[in-house]
Amino acid sequence: MIFIADDLNQHDVGCYGNKDVKTPNMDQLAAEGMRFKSAYAASPMCAPSRSVMFTGLYPFRNGSQMNHFTVRPNTRNLPQFLQKLGYRVVISGKTDIFPLHNFPFERIGEEFGKYAPIENRTDRKKETVNMISTHFREHPEQPICLIVAPWIPHVPWFPNTDFDPQKIKLPEYLADTKETRKALTAYYQSIGVADRMLGEVMQAIEGAGAKNNTVTMFISDQGAQFPSAKWSVYDQGLRIPMIVRWPGKVNPGTVSDALVSLVDLTPTLVDLAGGKAIDGLDGASFKDVLLNKKKEHHPYIFAETSMEPHFWYNYTPSRTVITKDGFHYIRNYHPGVRFITHIDKVEQNEFYFDSWIAGAATNPKTKFLLDRYSYHPPEELFDLNNDRSEFSNLITNPAYYSRVNELKKLLDKELDRQGETAEMIQEGPLPKFFDQSYTIRQNGSAADLSFNKKLWNPHVLLVTAYLDQIDKGGVICDYFNNFKLYAYHDQIGLVLANGKTINSDKLSVDKGQLCMTLSEKGDLVVKFNQQTIITQNVEKDLTKIKGGYVSCGIIQGEEMKGNLQSYDGRITDLRFTMNELSREP
Repeated sequence: MIFIADDLNQHDVGCYGNKDVKTPNMDQLAAEGMRFKSAYAASPMCAPSRSVMFTGLYPFRNGSQMNHFTVRPNTRNLPQFLQKLGYRVVISGKTDIFPLHNFPFERIGEEFGKYAPIENRTDRKKETVNMISTHFREHPEQPICLIVAPWIPHVPWFPNTDFDPQKIKLPEYLADTKETRKALTAYYQSIGVADRMLGEVMQAIEGAGAKNNTVTMFISDQGAQFPSAKWSVYDQGLRIPMIVRWPGKVNPGTVSDALVSLVDLTPTLVDLAGGKAIDGLDGASFKDVLLNKKKEHHPYIFAETSMEPHFWYNYTPSRTVITKDGFHYIRNYHPGVRFITHIDKVEQNEFYFDSWIAGAATNPKTKFLLDRYSYHPPEELFDLNNDRSEFSNLITNPAYYSRVNELKKLLDKELDRQGETAEMIQEGPLPKFFDQSYTIRQNGSAADLSFNKKLWNPHVLLVTAYLDQIDKGGVICDYFNNFKLYAYHDQIGLVLANGKTINSDKLSVDKGQLCMTLSEKGDLVVKFNQQTIITQNVEKDLTKIKGGYVSCGIIQGEEMKGNLQSYDGRITDLRFTMNELSREP
């Protein structure tokens, strides 16, 4: 059983040293098992982090780098591996992996897996504990892997009833304002809710008589939604609690300094289930650490942030390595761009960020913390042994020059191993916007979250490109599941959301300029090399941006065949233009 808390810092758990928050069940688990001090997420964002957990691959290699993006087509994953070993693989609550049907979990608790209302987040129907009881009563011989994933303590937080904002100890990385203290107590309140839910699940396992043959693991997906924690690759964003109880195998009350990552979760669970090591994964099983056969695991781990599609205008990617001896090297690829996240303006409740801005005018510590969050230099180096808050950037300290060079080479080697270049990182998986149009590069996609739908609200949509090799071809673009435009076997056409296909006659040339015009009234005209090849009314408005992706040459997260295969040939300058192809400069 793997319990995933949502947005929880390691040091905000009682057994990790927090004296204010109350986590008796997490603490009990640590007393009965092993507590990891150096456990890290591979991304400080929900969907990329969970995609890493369930694939054993770092974000670039599985494809889910920005929040809410899909993994690459046919990416192997945890439920597939364990089902081959005879396991029932169940996820209860939040999924946040895309496309979900690529991950063949048995799903329960879908109600408390939704973002709102927060009252549902505690699994009020008790589907999880009921399933545990039912499984061990009706299928006692079938092994099971259960992922319990509530939206706790993710924002919006539960209202505080248990804490005095003035008496709690404020972590060093947070500015001391009235609003911050109030927000922190709501976060602590939510941690307590998560702890009680963990306790219910632990009791259900014990009540089913399964405690002694169940590995119980508690983790979070990344740090809390505070400045320089979630979204960032600072220690607060990446360092997570990890506690593992394995009766008769893991010595109670043990503490491990082994450097582990959530990329290790899938290979570890496969190993625990008796499976062979999976070739090609980035993670590695830490089973031998649990069995006290090894004290160390990785010499270093890698992590990244590619930000959110909501914030395409401040795309600020970072890549980082953390070594087993406690050095943390960060490379920021757009240091001239201000770092902006949900925290700045669109927090769901307990909004405190304006108090930081106001406080920075008179309080030097607040100004330092605000600037540290908002502006990142090209490179950073921290010694976590002496500076867990990461306030002292050692990158220009001559005493660390040789170490900096070692870590630069280590990060370059890791990026080269994964196949990601500096140019890829700097450009990112985003559209290139113009005043009335945007372009998508071939084999790229953009999520609907990257668009202001009030602005990008065309009455007429124009799609233009230069196509080569339409005799082979494939999908030109998927437009938010409204339609898929293709060129295949010397024909050009569309597949609509209802499955209807519209296509041209056979064309005599296999390359040329495409121009498709589609009005909100459904009037469709497709031209190729300035010749009209399709004229039809599709009888509905397909011009608007809706949930999903716009892509070039691929279907995001899917591998299809025939006219919707990934484009075999070259698509140049795929551009989506709103209302008219202007001749004005």
